[in-house]
Formats: sequence, structure tokens, C-alpha cells
Amino acid sequence: MDGYLSEEQVCELIEKVRANDNAAWERLCENFDRYVHECCWKRLRKMDLSDAYKKDLAEDLYMAGWQGFVSAVRNYDPEKGKFLTYATWYIDGEISKELNLLFNPLGLTNRPKGTKAKGESIPVQKVSLEDYQGAKGGDLIRDSKLSVPEDVPVQEKYGAERRTLQLLEILKMLTDENTSITKEELMDKLRVYRIAKYDNGAPLESANTITSTLESILLELNPLEYNENNDKDYRVKYDGYQEDRLKQKLNKGNAGKAPAITGFSYVHTFSNSELDQLIQQISFSDMLSLEDKTKLIGKLVGTASVNYRTPFWNGEKLKFDPKAIHGRFSGRVLKDRALFAENIKVIQYAMNNLGQIRFMFNRYTDDKRMVPASEYIHTLSPYHLVVYHDNFYCIGLKAKDKRIWHYRVDLMSDVEIVKDEDGKMIPMEVSSFEGLPIFNAYWDPEKYMAEHLNMGFDEPQNIQMKIRNIDYTMIHDWFGDHYEKVREIIEKDDDGREVAYDIVQVRTSPAMIVHWAMQYGTKVEILNEEIRGRIKEELKKMTEMYS
Repeated sequence: MDGYLSEEQVCELIEKVRANDNAAWERLCENFDRYVHECCWKRLRKMDLSDAYKKDLAEDLYMAGWQGFVSAVRNYDPEKGKFLTYATWYIDGEISKELNLLFNPLGLTNRPKGTKAKGESIPVQKVSLEDYQGAKGGDLIRDSKLSVPEDVPVQEKYGAERRTLQLLEILKMLTDENTSITKEELMDKLRVYRIAKYDNGAPLESANTITSTLESILLELNPLEYNENNDKDYRVKYDGYQEDRLKQKLNKGNAGKAPAITGFSYVHTFSNSELDQLIQQISFSDMLSLEDKTKLIGKLVGTASVNYRTPFWNGEKLKFDPKAIHGRFSGRVLKDRALFAENIKVIQYAMNNLGQIRFMFNRYTDDKRMVPASEYIHTLSPYHLVVYHDNFYCIGLKAKDKRIWHYRVDLMSDVEIVKDEDGKMIPMEVSSFEGLPIFNAYWDPEKYMAEHLNMGFDEPQNIQMKIRNIDYTMIHDWFGDHYEKVREIIEKDDDGREVAYDIVQVRTSPAMIVHWAMQYGTKVEILNEEIRGRIKEELKKMTEMYS
């Protein structure tokens, strides 16, 4: 590649990145930024699309290709061959997946014209990508003409019942609250659907037949008349449904020109914003296993159209490490769910694409308002989202500080992706943090949160304490399985009876353990002399305060 780093230089940079060299990471990103763009445009130039539409697609393809590059860096082994070849396979693979989502919304695969499919267990598209160029963008769909490949047999026509179900299926897959489809577009898609799914190249029914079927669907699934209270009862909306245009047409009969019925959109069980909320709640739940989360989110996404996108799901699996989402069940009602949900989406997007964020951090006032804690704008390389005792935290490297910080997401506002002067996302900074997203296969988030009691920032220390041997539930509630029994001791109480105690060691925040121990009073005794001194000072202050 002219103008690019050599293979030796790239491998050297990857080794430095794995040794937490941020300058090497920035240089590696800069080197491959142009190459990822070139991979995208190499595909786009082959497609018969307008220049404006190509530019719209380029950003989506670039982000997909960039994720492929990150995967290549994460998994590369020099013994597997040249990095460029290895990375190109990942980059092109992610670009292909994104193209398939954009141009193949019926869930069909692509293959050249004139080739026969042998024993496919899934539907196979027999229309080329160039012919089927209109999955996104109504003008392109209307302008494209689908041709039947030679190997598609012509079979008998479909009955009214199957035609109705086929049209409904296409409406469910391709339309939603933000995307509608004209009758002409729907007829084009119906033809592709039948060719792909049934190898049936039979001529399409007449426009009047399709119109009659669509009108029957509207009459069956929607209220008889529109009013302000029954909008939510509509299952298939169309242009002019609030004016009861269909009713006007049916009443008009053959007298004069009837109003057009077009612009159809299926009303899904959940709106896109409701899906976002549900998926976030499932993702952050500690009540579900990874398998349960994957299954539930897959089902939820399956209720939406193919246009729905969420930063938590790539179409097959969760995009983030599910183990990093851990916390206790909470019934808390957040003051501003919309702001909180948007914060989560922006942060997750930055983490998915290894970018940086900037934001304001806030506090509450005596009149229950949230206001900026200061005018300082925080910049962070977000590594993980976790849930700790009912609060969501973003863990990341703070710019110009080089320490790992924990920010409560519900106290963040004006969260945005950090971009350079050209509008490109600025790559995150790498560090020695063991949970660095590029190489975090062995990071244990539960252990990390146990070591950072109440999400404290200070360096964890080994701390020993004495507890009754029947009080381990208290330890487990806060430290999970990350504690160690050191030894047993037997002491006598005031009545001379023997009582069994255990000496237990945890590794956690020395600052936060002070108040943690105080909340449990005599149920726990810290043995580290330095921390005992801090507790004594706090107790002295409390005694003076309450005396």
C-alpha cells in the first residue's frame, strides 16, 4: 500500500499497543483510517447508486469496517500471516454484513445471476445486488426494474390468503414508525420475496388485485373510523389514515376519482424507543444469564423492522461483554429516563467504535434540580459500562489525567462523541488498565467492582477483618466470591461461652472500607492498623458531632 506503514512497522505498533503505548495506537489508527475508507469506496464504486446516496452509505460502511479492523487487531497472531491480509478479511467481512442489512432487508443471500442454488436450507436471492438496489431509499426502488433470472421456474399463482400473509410479512420487515413504503415499492418487494423464498417467477397479480388485498388488510386490522383515542389501535397506517381516506374511497365507489391509498407502514408491538429501553434493561440485568439475555434480546429485535438499529446488538449476538453489566435489581425511577437512555446509547456507541466522549458532570440542589457541578467539560475514553448498587457507571481513562475514573451515568449530561476538525471520531486512548476493550478477554468486572468498593478511585489493598462465621452473607453481598478465609479463631463472650470467628481477607478500596465498616458496627472488625486509625478518627468526629 503506497503511503502506508510497512508490515514490519504495523506489527511493531501492534506489539506496542499491547504494551499500552497510546502513541502507537494513535499511529496505527491513523494508518488504517484511509485504508478502511478505501475498502468501503471500493465496494460503493461498483454499485449503480447516486453519488449522494453513496455518501450517505459511506459512513455506515466505514463504521462497520472500522469494527472489523479493531477485531483484527484484537485477534491477530503473526503466525497467521501478514496483518494487512488478515485485517482485510475482517474489514471486508463487516462491510459485507452491513451491506446485507442495508440492501437485503428480506433476509436473503446474494449470488450471481444464472447460478443454481443446491440444497440451501435458507431462502436464496436470485436477483443481483445491482438489480435489488432499492432496499433503502424510495426513489431507488421505484427506478429499479427487477428481472427474473433464467433459473427461476414459473409456478402457479398464489391464493388470496397467502398473498395477504406475504404482504403483511413484507410490511412487518421493511416498514416502521420512521419508514413507509408505496404500493409500487411493495409490489416490487413482493416479487423479490416470492422469487427468493419459493423459486416462483410467476407473473405478479394486477395492481388492482394488490390494491384490493391491501384495502382488506386495512379494514381488518384497523379501527373503522379514526379518532384521537384510537390511534394506538392501528396496525397498518397509511398516508391520510387520520382523514379516513380509505373510508372516503370505499364510499365514493365509481363516482369520481377516489383518493390514493399509499405510504403504508406497519405498527410494531414496540416503538423503537421502547425497544431501546427494554434491551437496555435486559442488558444491564443481573437476574438473567448470558443465554437468557441473548435469547430475549433476539426475540425483541425480531419484533422490529430491519431498519431498527441498537448499539447493543449486531443482528446475531450482544455487541458488548455481558459480564461487564452487573448489579443488583433496582426499582428506582430515574428523573429523566429519556436523557439517561440517550447517554447510554452514546456511550455504548463510543465503546463499540473505540472512540472518546465529552460531557458535563452534575449534582443535585436543594430544590431537587440537577445542575453542573462546575463548568469543566470532562473528556473520557470509555472502556466499560457497569451497574453497581442501583447506579450505572462508565469506567474509562480520563483525558490529561491517565487515571481510571468512574462516572455515574445519570449525573452526566450533554454527552457527545469527540471528533476532530474533519468530523472524524477521535480514537480512545489506551492504558495499562486490565480491562482495556482491545484486549479484555480476561477482565473480571465483578472482581474489579469488589476491589473498588462503592466505586472508589484509590488503589485497592488487601484488607483483613474479623467476622462471625455465620455472617458471610454480608461479605458476599458486597464482594461476591472475591474474599478469602485466612484462619479461624475461638473467643469467649461476656457469659463465658465460646464463639467462632473467622479472619477474612478482601482486596478493595481502603478509603471506602472505612465507612463500610462503620455501617455494620460491631458485626465486623477491621484489623489493618492504618484503617483502624481512620475509623477511630471518624468515630471521634461523630462523637463530637452528636455529643
